[in-house]
Amino acid sequence: MDFQKFLDEYNELNLKTLDREQLEAFRGIFVEHGELEKALEISKIIYETYDDEAAIVSYADNLMHLDKKDDALLVLYKAPKTSQVIFLEGIIYQNDGLTDVAEDKFRQALKVAGEDMDLKFMIESYLVNLYTEEGRNDEALQLAFQNFQVSPSLNTFVAVLDNLIYSTQFEEAIEFYNENGHKYDDASIYFAVSFTYNQLGDIEKSKEFLLKTIKIDNQHQEAYMHLGFMSIGQEAINYFEKYLDLQGASYNVYLQLTSLYKQEERYNDIRLLVRKTLKEMGIDVDTLYVAINALRELYETEKVYEIYKEHNIIKNDAPLLTLALLTLSEEEDYIDFVEEEVIKYHEFIKEEYFYYELLQNIYQSKASKTIEKYLTEVQNLRLSSMMEE
Repeated sequence: MDFQKFLDEYNELNLKTLDREQLEAFRGIFVEHGELEKALEISKIIYETYDDEAAIVSYADNLMHLDKKDDALLVLYKAPKTSQVIFLEGIIYQNDGLTDVAEDKFRQALKVAGEDMDLKFMIESYLVNLYTEEGRNDEALQLAFQNFQVSPSLNTFVAVLDNLIYSTQFEEAIEFYNENGHKYDDASIYFAVSFTYNQLGDIEKSKEFLLKTIKIDNQHQEAYMHLGFMSIGQEAINYFEKYLDLQGASYNVYLQLTSLYKQEERYNDIRLLVRKTLKEMGIDVDTLYVAINALRELYETEKVYEIYKEHNIIKNDAPLLTLALLTLSEEEDYIDFVEEEVIKYHEFIKEEYFYYELLQNIYQSKASKTIEKYLTEVQNLRLSSMMEE
């Protein structure tokens, strides 16, 4: 049935004549369609009519999702202190940053959870996250590993693996995966293992697990991006293009793809990439950096000059300003203009990576005393920085 038609028919109903099963079915439909206020109306009726643990928990949970945490706490405060009720109180306090109170609530909830292993696991998972947020990595890892030993599953395995990686125990993470992970054919696990191998400097194994990742999840943006950076030539281009097709938006990918297109002499693709970047991502410091970098690769200095004159935000970002002026300095016709801009913005950009090259370009064209002075100053700055390191 069309949702609007369902809504029209629903509005004609007397909800008090419906039984609980019907009410819960309607609430599920509203939740599925994001109509949480409508779902709350039904949750309240169920709560006021039946007032058992399931009704209390559903009503409080509905209030929490609408950010009505004070109302939710009031409902829970009045309720019998079952494990689920105390657990929900803990979640609210954790979301409010009251981690000490939340931890106490989670521990209370565990004590009265009885033999409900699923609920115990959920509570302990929240405790693991709480410990991790507080930097109590040893406690988080100990509890996660304990959960895995008691109840080996995809979720408990991921909790241990994530905690090992989070605490930079990369060799231990690989060892844990090799001992326990082969039964879990899961894209997120493969991606995590790839990251771990990358941190250990084993690029070949890292790439192997990225390929496993996209074999299971061919929409995994991050995997395609990293595969691109680990590959060369056309293979790298294919991965980066797939990443962009999936609406990826890493500026480093645009910069790398520009360089790869130039190597392959695919100049029209560079132009298309510039247009795509500016059209789909809008005009900002990052997209202008991508565009100017690409136009520099194409030696289209006149277009860079037009962009420079049109967009004042370039002058507010030191790396972008330096790149733009460097590009213009590579064309003799713009040297006088570039020199004027450099004198104007010297203090702002003198520590930028490309600035020395920019100054050299100007000085080679016209041996200006001012530019010579700037060259000496930048040399001294770099020597000073090297000595400090």
